[in-house]
Amino acid sequence: MKSTIGLAQAKARLSEVIDRVLSGETILIARNGEPVAELRPVRRMSPEETVKRIRAIAKRVAKRNKDKEAWPEAGRTMRELAHERHRF
Repeated sequence: MKSTIGLAQAKARLSEVIDRVLSGETILIARNGEPVAELRPVRRMSPEETVKRIRAIAKRVAKRNKDKEAWPEAGRTMRELAHERHRF
């Protein structure tokens, strides 16, 4: 459920607002009637879910880049890449 409250009210009742968010509510904070921020509960993920999402992202990136040249080239160190165009 979403609720909208004014900035002054949010400041005056911050603890109450946070308790509402912790109970699962999403709260829009408005300044002069215009929404400027959204408070919502943090979505916590298990380590397994995190790994699963990272693997899915890596799979999409690999699929998107399958026709592109591999970067960085094999055998290059991070130092070499960082100093690639530097003049010594």
